[in-house]
Amino acid sequence: MKILRLSVRAVAVMIMVGAGTHLALAQAEGGPGTTRLLVTTYRLKPDMVTTWLALEKVDVVPALKKAGIASRAVYHTVVGETSEYESVQPIKGFEIFGEPGPLERALGRRKAADLRARLAQCYESVHRHIENRRNEFYLDPGKARIQFASKYRPLPGKSGAYTTFFRDYMLPVMKKAQANGTFAGLDYTVSGHGGEWGLITLDMYYTNFAPLNGEPPVAKTLGPKGTMALLAKGKGLITPLEWIVRERVPDLSF
Repeated sequence: MKILRLSVRAVAVMIMVGAGTHLALAQAEGGPGTTRLLVTTYRLKPDMVTTWLALEKVDVVPALKKAGIASRAVYHTVVGETSEYESVQPIKGFEIFGEPGPLERALGRRKAADLRARLAQCYESVHRHIENRRNEFYLDPGKARIQFASKYRPLPGKSGAYTTFFRDYMLPVMKKAQANGTFAGLDYTVSGHGGEWGLITLDMYYTNFAPLNGEPPVAKTLGPKGTMALLAKGKGLITPLEWIVRERVPDLSF
Protein backbone atom coordinates (compact mmCIF):
# COMPACT_ATOMS: atom_id res chain seq x y z
CA MET A 1 0.00 0.00 0.00
CA LYS A 2 2.85 2.38 0.80
CA ILE A 3 4.27 1.73 -2.66
CA LEU A 4 0.87 2.47 -4.18
CA ARG A 5 0.54 5.73 -2.24
CA LEU A 6 3.99 6.84 -3.32
CA SER A 7 3.15 6.04 -6.92
CA VAL A 8 -0.08 8.05 -6.76
CA ARG A 9 1.77 11.00 -5.26
CA ALA A 10 4.43 10.76 -7.93
CA VAL A 11 1.79 10.74 -10.65
CA ALA A 12 0.07 13.74 -9.06
CA VAL A 13 3.32 15.66 -9.04
CA MET A 14 3.97 14.72 -12.66
CA ILE A 15 0.50 15.95 -13.64
CA MET A 16 1.00 19.26 -11.81
CA VAL A 17 4.42 19.84 -13.36
CA GLY A 18 3.16 18.73 -16.76
CA ALA A 19 0.25 21.17 -16.57
CA GLY A 20 2.61 24.00 -15.70
CA THR A 21 4.93 23.02 -18.51
CA HIS A 22 2.03 22.87 -20.95
CA LEU A 23 0.98 26.41 -19.94
CA ALA A 24 4.55 27.67 -20.34
CA LEU A 25 4.73 26.07 -23.78
CA ALA A 26 1.41 27.64 -24.76
CA GLN A 27 2.62 31.08 -23.66
CA ALA A 28 5.90 30.66 -25.51
CA GLU A 29 4.05 29.61 -28.66
CA GLY A 30 2.15 32.93 -28.77
CA GLY A 31 -1.45 33.04 -29.98
CA PRO A 32 -4.41 35.26 -29.10
CA GLY A 33 -3.48 38.13 -26.83
CA THR A 34 0.18 38.12 -27.84
CA THR A 35 2.35 39.99 -30.31
CA ARG A 36 5.16 37.99 -31.87
CA LEU A 37 8.48 39.85 -31.80
CA LEU A 38 11.61 39.04 -33.80
CA VAL A 39 14.59 39.90 -31.59
CA THR A 40 17.97 40.09 -33.36
CA THR A 41 21.13 40.46 -31.30
CA TYR A 42 24.21 41.76 -33.09
CA ARG A 43 27.68 41.45 -31.58
CA LEU A 44 29.87 43.88 -33.48
CA LYS A 45 33.58 43.95 -34.11
CA PRO A 46 34.99 46.84 -32.04
CA ASP A 47 36.55 48.54 -35.06
CA MET A 48 33.37 48.21 -37.15
CA VAL A 49 30.77 49.80 -34.86
CA THR A 50 30.88 53.20 -36.61
CA THR A 51 30.60 51.54 -40.02
CA TRP A 52 27.62 49.42 -38.94
CA LEU A 53 25.79 52.37 -37.43
CA ALA A 54 26.27 54.37 -40.64
CA LEU A 55 25.06 51.50 -42.85
CA GLU A 56 22.00 51.00 -40.67
CA LYS A 57 21.12 54.70 -40.61
CA VAL A 58 21.75 55.52 -44.27
CA ASP A 59 20.80 52.25 -46.00
CA VAL A 60 18.90 49.82 -43.79
CA VAL A 61 16.35 52.08 -42.08
CA PRO A 62 15.14 53.74 -45.33
CA ALA A 63 14.89 50.30 -46.97
CA LEU A 64 12.85 48.87 -44.08
CA LYS A 65 10.45 51.80 -44.21
CA LYS A 66 10.15 51.49 -48.01
CA ALA A 67 9.37 47.78 -47.60
CA GLY A 68 6.48 48.61 -45.26
CA ILE A 69 8.01 47.70 -41.90
CA ALA A 70 5.87 49.68 -39.47
CA SER A 71 8.18 49.80 -36.48
CA ARG A 72 11.53 48.68 -35.13
CA ALA A 73 13.38 49.55 -31.93
CA VAL A 74 17.16 49.23 -31.62
CA TYR A 75 18.98 49.27 -28.28
CA HIS A 76 22.66 49.37 -27.36
CA THR A 77 23.78 47.45 -24.26
CA VAL A 78 25.51 49.79 -21.81
CA VAL A 79 25.61 47.46 -18.76
CA GLY A 80 26.20 43.91 -19.98
CA GLU A 81 27.93 42.90 -23.22
CA THR A 82 28.70 46.38 -24.57
CA SER A 83 29.45 45.18 -28.10
CA GLU A 84 25.78 44.16 -28.42
CA TYR A 85 22.99 45.92 -30.25
CA GLU A 86 19.48 44.48 -30.16
CA SER A 87 16.75 45.01 -32.73
CA VAL A 88 13.10 44.33 -31.82
CA GLN A 89 10.52 44.11 -34.60
CA PRO A 90 6.90 42.87 -34.54
CA ILE A 91 6.25 40.18 -37.15
CA LYS A 92 3.06 38.55 -38.45
CA GLY A 93 4.34 34.99 -38.18
CA PHE A 94 6.94 32.44 -39.26
CA GLU A 95 5.88 32.74 -42.89
CA ILE A 96 8.14 35.80 -43.20
CA PHE A 97 11.16 33.48 -43.25
CA GLY A 98 9.93 31.94 -46.50
CA GLU A 99 9.27 35.28 -48.22
CA PRO A 100 11.65 37.84 -49.75
CA GLY A 101 13.06 39.95 -46.92
CA PRO A 102 12.42 43.68 -46.57
CA LEU A 103 15.84 44.57 -48.03
CA GLU A 104 15.10 42.45 -51.10
CA ARG A 105 11.65 44.01 -51.50
CA ALA A 106 13.00 47.54 -51.18
CA LEU A 107 16.33 47.28 -53.03
CA GLY A 108 16.09 44.26 -55.28
CA ARG A 109 18.05 41.04 -54.90
CA ARG A 110 21.45 42.29 -56.12
CA LYS A 111 21.59 45.51 -54.08
CA ALA A 112 20.22 43.72 -51.02
CA ALA A 113 22.93 41.06 -51.27
CA ASP A 114 25.59 43.76 -51.53
CA LEU A 115 24.27 45.57 -48.46
CA ARG A 116 24.05 42.34 -46.48
CA ALA A 117 27.67 41.54 -47.38
CA ARG A 118 28.81 44.95 -46.10
CA LEU A 119 26.82 44.51 -42.91
CA ALA A 120 28.21 41.01 -42.39
CA GLN A 121 31.75 42.41 -42.29
CA CYS A 122 30.76 44.25 -39.10
CA TYR A 123 29.55 41.22 -37.13
CA GLU A 124 31.22 38.90 -34.70
CA SER A 125 27.90 37.06 -34.44
CA VAL A 126 24.18 37.45 -35.08
CA HIS A 127 21.46 35.64 -33.14
CA ARG A 128 17.70 35.73 -33.76
CA HIS A 129 14.94 34.47 -31.51
CA ILE A 130 11.23 34.92 -30.96
CA GLU A 131 9.67 36.70 -27.98
CA ASN A 132 5.90 36.70 -27.43
CA ARG A 133 4.63 39.91 -25.86
CA ARG A 134 1.70 39.57 -23.45
CA ASN A 135 -0.44 42.43 -24.72
CA GLU A 136 -2.54 42.68 -21.56
CA PHE A 137 0.61 43.50 -19.58
CA TYR A 138 2.05 46.00 -22.07
CA LEU A 139 2.36 49.60 -20.85
CA ASP A 140 3.45 51.64 -23.86
CA PRO A 141 6.76 53.40 -23.07
CA GLY A 142 6.65 55.57 -26.19
CA LYS A 143 10.21 56.41 -27.19
CA ALA A 144 11.68 56.13 -23.71
CA ARG A 145 15.46 56.26 -23.80
CA ILE A 146 16.45 53.59 -21.24
CA GLN A 147 15.50 49.91 -21.05
CA PHE A 148 16.13 47.88 -17.90
CA ALA A 149 15.69 44.21 -18.87
CA SER A 150 15.17 41.53 -16.19
CA LYS A 151 15.08 37.85 -17.13
CA TYR A 152 13.38 35.20 -15.00
CA ARG A 153 12.94 31.43 -15.20
CA PRO A 154 9.62 30.14 -13.79
CA LEU A 155 10.08 27.36 -11.26
CA PRO A 156 8.69 23.97 -12.35
CA GLY A 157 4.91 24.09 -12.54
CA LYS A 158 4.79 27.79 -11.53
CA SER A 159 4.47 29.56 -14.86
CA GLY A 160 0.71 29.91 -14.61
CA ALA A 161 0.88 30.98 -10.97
CA TYR A 162 3.36 33.72 -11.80
CA THR A 163 1.18 34.96 -14.66
CA THR A 164 -1.76 35.20 -12.28
CA PHE A 165 0.35 36.92 -9.62
CA PHE A 166 1.61 39.44 -12.15
CA ARG A 167 -1.89 40.16 -13.50
CA ASP A 168 -3.58 40.47 -10.11
CA TYR A 169 -0.89 42.13 -8.01
CA MET A 170 2.03 43.50 -10.02
CA LEU A 171 0.25 45.06 -12.98
CA PRO A 172 -2.00 47.41 -10.96
CA VAL A 173 1.08 48.74 -9.15
CA MET A 174 2.97 49.22 -12.42
CA LYS A 175 0.03 51.09 -13.94
CA LYS A 176 -0.01 53.41 -10.93
CA ALA A 177 3.78 53.88 -11.19
CA GLN A 178 3.48 54.82 -14.87
CA ALA A 179 0.65 57.24 -14.13
CA ASN A 180 2.75 58.86 -11.39
CA GLY A 181 5.71 59.29 -13.75
CA THR A 182 7.87 56.86 -11.75
CA PHE A 183 8.80 55.07 -14.96
CA ALA A 184 7.84 55.25 -18.63
CA GLY A 185 6.43 51.83 -19.42
CA LEU A 186 6.64 48.05 -19.33
CA ASP A 187 6.99 45.09 -21.69
CA TYR A 188 6.34 41.48 -20.58
CA THR A 189 7.53 38.80 -22.99
CA VAL A 190 7.91 35.01 -22.98
CA SER A 191 10.73 33.50 -25.03
CA GLY A 192 9.97 30.96 -27.71
CA HIS A 193 11.88 29.65 -30.72
CA GLY A 194 15.60 30.37 -30.82
CA GLY A 195 15.99 30.90 -27.07
CA GLU A 196 15.38 29.09 -23.80
CA TRP A 197 11.72 28.11 -23.98
CA GLY A 198 9.42 29.93 -21.56
CA LEU A 199 11.81 32.47 -20.05
CA ILE A 200 10.05 35.64 -18.88
CA THR A 201 11.55 39.04 -19.63
CA LEU A 202 10.32 42.21 -17.95
CA ASP A 203 11.54 45.32 -19.75
CA MET A 204 11.08 48.48 -17.67
CA TYR A 205 11.59 51.81 -19.43
CA TYR A 206 12.81 55.17 -18.19
CA THR A 207 13.38 58.58 -19.76
CA ASN A 208 16.98 58.72 -18.44
CA PHE A 209 19.49 56.74 -16.40
CA ALA A 210 19.03 58.58 -13.07
CA PRO A 211 16.06 56.52 -11.75
CA LEU A 212 18.23 53.39 -11.81
CA ASN A 213 20.11 54.80 -8.80
CA GLY A 214 17.03 54.52 -6.61
CA GLU A 215 14.40 51.95 -5.74
CA PRO A 216 12.45 50.12 -8.46
CA PRO A 217 8.95 51.34 -9.41
CA VAL A 218 7.17 48.87 -7.10
CA ALA A 219 9.09 50.05 -4.01
CA LYS A 220 8.64 53.71 -4.91
CA THR A 221 4.90 53.18 -5.32
CA LEU A 222 4.09 50.90 -2.37
CA GLY A 223 6.73 51.83 0.20
CA PRO A 224 8.66 49.30 2.34
CA LYS A 225 5.72 47.50 3.98
CA GLY A 226 3.65 47.30 0.83
CA THR A 227 6.62 46.04 -1.15
CA MET A 228 7.38 43.30 1.38
CA ALA A 229 3.74 42.18 1.32
CA LEU A 230 3.72 42.05 -2.47
CA LEU A 231 6.98 40.09 -2.64
CA ALA A 232 5.59 37.58 -0.13
CA LYS A 233 2.66 36.88 -2.46
CA GLY A 234 5.05 36.15 -5.34
CA LYS A 235 7.58 34.12 -3.36
CA GLY A 236 8.66 30.79 -4.83
CA LEU A 237 7.43 31.38 -8.37
CA ILE A 238 10.47 32.50 -10.38
CA THR A 239 14.26 32.53 -10.34
CA PRO A 240 16.03 35.74 -11.42
CA LEU A 241 18.69 35.19 -14.08
CA GLU A 242 20.14 38.49 -15.25
CA TRP A 243 19.67 42.25 -15.46
CA ILE A 244 20.78 44.28 -18.48
CA VAL A 245 20.68 48.03 -19.10
CA ARG A 246 20.25 49.24 -22.68
CA GLU A 247 19.90 52.61 -24.40
CA ARG A 248 17.62 53.22 -27.36
CA VAL A 249 19.37 54.23 -30.58
CA PRO A 250 17.06 56.94 -32.04
CA ASP A 251 18.62 57.00 -35.53
CA LEU A 252 17.91 53.28 -36.01
CA SER A 253 14.47 53.16 -34.34
CA PHE A 254 11.12 54.14 -35.77
